[in-house]
Amino acid sequence: MKIPESLSRITPLGQPDAVKPQQQPGKPEGTSFADAMKELFSSVNERSQTADKKIIDVVLGESDDLHNAMVALEEANVSFQLMLEIRNKMLEAYQEINRMNI
Repeated sequence: MKIPESLSRITPLGQPDAVKPQQQPGKPEGTSFADAMKELFSSVNERSQTADKKIIDVVLGESDDLHNAMVALEEANVSFQLMLEIRNKMLEAYQEINRMNI
């Protein structure tokens, strides 16, 4: 049985209202756009650093795991390409908003 989303906001009887954090008016719930972008950039950077370390380990002979190094390299490449596409879409949206007549 699926519970409607509106029922998930109901507080139990035992939980006082003072315990819940008060939301400021005008601020939406959830993660902000800036936080989401920071998380995306840090994830791309982390994947790139991991791939670099694995490739260096293979080149220096410290690891024989070429397969996982190449997989990490491709993951870093795909995540970077995704980040670039997101940036391009954001730039297009910004330019479209600037072209709007008010």
